[in-house]
Amino acid sequence: MVGIIRQLFLQANSSSIDLDRTTTLTIAPLRSVRSHFENSTHYQISRDDEEWSRLIPGDGTVHLTSPISDTQEYTVSIYHQLKCLNIIRKNIVEVEHRQLQEPVFNAITPLTQHCINYLREMVLCRSDLDLETVAGRPKADIILYQYQCWDWEAVYTTVKRNQDTHGN
Repeated sequence: MVGIIRQLFLQANSSSIDLDRTTTLTIAPLRSVRSHFENSTHYQISRDDEEWSRLIPGDGTVHLTSPISDTQEYTVSIYHQLKCLNIIRKNIVEVEHRQLQEPVFNAITPLTQHCINYLREMVLCRSDLDLETVAGRPKADIILYQYQCWDWEAVYTTVKRNQDTHGN
């Protein structure tokens, strides 16, 4: 993910992702779904890399041709965000493991710093304004919020199909 990463803008009322207004990745309309989020045994920090890797089709990129260039590779922002979470997760695991042998080990890499900055930008740009109780009040282990989310299956399927077409 070194180099220029083009941000893809998903329009809520559109069924395509607009790239420089000349190249689009057409997807089926996203369905709105209601989700409950709670503490889970899934996607733990220190185990099951396979579970994390299943969140992203291949490497999360698509290959598109525009009228002004040959085939160009793009990263779909949801997969860029998930990759960054996984990079940070792996750094936490590495620090936990290596601090036992190397107390001064520093896991802050340029890629980790990129991910922290990128996720901060995405949170500021795309966050919702739902009100939530403060963690730990009244009970730390029960969070029963219901969120309006998107069913990302159409995006996953489209990206996977694009990758299969281009030999990813």
